[in-house]
Amino acid sequence: MRGMSGVEFYERMGVRRKRSHLTLFQNGIVCEDDERPWTIQQHPEFKRDYKWYAKKRPRELAAVFANLKRLENMLNSTPHPRLIVAGFIHPEPLGIWALDQRGSMGNLQATRLYCYAENSRKNLHLLAIGSKDSQSADISRVMEIVKSILEN
Repeated sequence: MRGMSGVEFYERMGVRRKRSHLTLFQNGIVCEDDERPWTIQQHPEFKRDYKWYAKKRPRELAAVFANLKRLENMLNSTPHPRLIVAGFIHPEPLGIWALDQRGSMGNLQATRLYCYAENSRKNLHLLAIGSKDSQSADISRVMEIVKSILEN
C-alpha cells in the first residue's frame, strides 16, 4: 500500500479514524508521497573517523555499516524518518541518531555511527563515528554539524 496517504489507508481498510490516528499530524509530522530514494552525505568528521575505524576497528565498522544499510532500507520504505524505531537506533538531541553495533556476532567494542536524516531533501548525513567512551564529546561535535545543516 505504498504511496497512499494515512487517510486513504484507513478509508480503504474500512477503519474509522479516531483521535489517536491523528497524532502524527498533531505532532507536525507530514507524510508526503515522495518516491525519491535517500542519498547519503558524508561529512569530513565522518571521513576522518571512518579512516581510523577502518584501520583500528574494522569489525566494529562493519557492524555499524550493516545497521546503516538496515536504516537506509527503512528510510526508503517509510513515509517519514521519525516513524522509524529499531533497537540499534538511539535518538539524540536535534534529531540525531546514534546507530550502534548491535546485531553482529562476536564481542565488539560499543561503537556509534552518528547520522541525521534531513527529510526535506531526503539526505542522510553521516556525521561521525565514535566509541561509548567518547559519546558525550561525540554528541557535542555532531550537534554543531547539525546546527550548520539546519541553518542552510
